[in-house]
Amino acid sequence: MSTQDSSIDDRPTFSWPDVAASVAARFGEFEFVRKLPSERDLNFLVRPLVAVNGSDGVADEADMVVFKVHNPNDSWDFVECQSLAMERASSSGASCQRLLRTLGPEREAIVSLPIPGRELSVEGIAPRCLCRALSFLPGRMLAEAAAEAADNVSLWRYVGEAVGSVTAALLDFQHEAAKREFAWDLQRCDRVVASHLADVEESRRPLLQRVLEKQRQELEPLLPRLRRSVVHNDPNDYNLVVGREGVGVLDFGDMLYSYTCSDAAICMAYLLFHCPEGSSLAESLVPFVESFNRRCALEEAEFEALFGLAVMRVCTSVSMSAYQSRLDPGNEYLLISSKPAWRLLERLEEFDNSTQPAVLFKAACGFQV
Repeated sequence: MSTQDSSIDDRPTFSWPDVAASVAARFGEFEFVRKLPSERDLNFLVRPLVAVNGSDGVADEADMVVFKVHNPNDSWDFVECQSLAMERASSSGASCQRLLRTLGPEREAIVSLPIPGRELSVEGIAPRCLCRALSFLPGRMLAEAAAEAADNVSLWRYVGEAVGSVTAALLDFQHEAAKREFAWDLQRCDRVVASHLADVEESRRPLLQRVLEKQRQELEPLLPRLRRSVVHNDPNDYNLVVGREGVGVLDFGDMLYSYTCSDAAICMAYLLFHCPEGSSLAESLVPFVESFNRRCALEEAEFEALFGLAVMRVCTSVSMSAYQSRLDPGNEYLLISSKPAWRLLERLEEFDNSTQPAVLFKAACGFQV
């Protein structure tokens, strides 16, 4: 649900044959496998054609490529920002996709292709989309793997390593395009939830307001002390891939300049959805926090703000779902997908607060409590 509403309707809708020739001229020959889901962009999973004993063959799964056609609302600067951040993270050892470059002497990472089926502008110019070719990370989405796992402790540790590695790699990364306003920025969550409160079902508003007010009071003195840096901003359970060699991080499309601990808090919000009924919410997150902290050391104020920021992400999610449901009242998926978030808010209000989450997190990571 991490989308910019103004861009969803402009998502490219053409097919692989419409761009296959242009892709081949720049990146080489590929065989279409399938489309991959995306709310804003168009993702083709393709397999490179390779020479095998003098004849054409096909590469295996590890060599497959994701050809991403960006939403036409994405600027060159922001796509470049994503590419540079991905390259920084990958070169630092983080598990994420790699950029493929064109075959020509320019070795470009970003190309511009005309949009098939779109009318020419008044000036006679064909509308274009920015495109990139990315390596494919095979495996299962974390949401699926977590639902089937008997014990998530080990899995959460792998997730913490993966997400922490990306955050650490971007600590000193700078790009002007990352300094932008975005509804899913944790720095804006209080205002975003308030602006969409009227869209929330009236019977549910009191619960949201109570949870929001509690977290607002606890976070207010902490926020000025939090570090800021460029972050991935959306390590949710459908942007994390569980493979044979660990967990990989997908999709830098929501990245921005925000709280350094945002990636940890946002990921925690989605891990909480997989915390069994009757178990401790805060304790379930300790393995994740421990391994994240080993990869990207957190400061004391960040430990204290983590759980509250994770809750604020859940509040943002339900309020944005309500807003999107108002815009698209016939879309039952929006209502179904928000049910676990509302149940989580109920559990959070019931949460035993005798042991503060920050105390658990700091003790697990060796801080004197």
